[in-house]
Amino acid sequence: MKITNVIERVFPLSFSLLLFGSLPLSANETLVAAGEQQALVCTACHQMEADGVAAVGPPLWGLAERNIASFKGFNYSDALKQQQGQWDAAKLDAFLASPDEFAPGTNMIFPGVKDPGARAAIIAWLATKNPTPPEWITQSADEPVKSPGEGILAPGKNMALVASACSACHSLYLVTQQGLSKERWDEILTWMVDEQGMDEMDPDDREAILVYLSTYYGM
Repeated sequence: MKITNVIERVFPLSFSLLLFGSLPLSANETLVAAGEQQALVCTACHQMEADGVAAVGPPLWGLAERNIASFKGFNYSDALKQQQGQWDAAKLDAFLASPDEFAPGTNMIFPGVKDPGARAAIIAWLATKNPTPPEWITQSADEPVKSPGEGILAPGKNMALVASACSACHSLYLVTQQGLSKERWDEILTWMVDEQGMDEMDPDDREAILVYLSTYYGM
């Protein structure tokens, strides 16, 4: 084969790949990317892998293909068992906004995601965690997505990480009301893991969280 023929074949392909890689993300891809960050609040208690198992909560892979409160082996509350049908975008939006209002008496201790744009992003990302991704687009999909903790926590490095870790179990306003030393914050995190069912953190993430908390909400 002539070298010129190789170039003629390779160059268009290389150019196409370069062009594709430089194109901006579509609106839905942007929403999914934002949802991956926002969903850190979910991954604190739920596994997302196809072979995921029940932890603090049931795994979320394949959520679109099963009925509410139906993952085999997980001990759901009676309140959630009373909900009918399969998960869809509307039900997820209502649940994420306030689990206790969606299913009064649920065991899920989670204050909810109040920002509708953040909920839309999480739902779009959750749709990708299915063998056949559904079209989960809510009415808030076009709204701007705030960074986790924006408007509540002090702006600073690792604010989003802190927001995601803390809001999985309680309101972020509880964080802002504290004034603790780094050592005391460390004791609080240990207590949450030992007594409140919080997953053990990656050591680097834990250190980053402690530095943020002691810097902005320290003594």
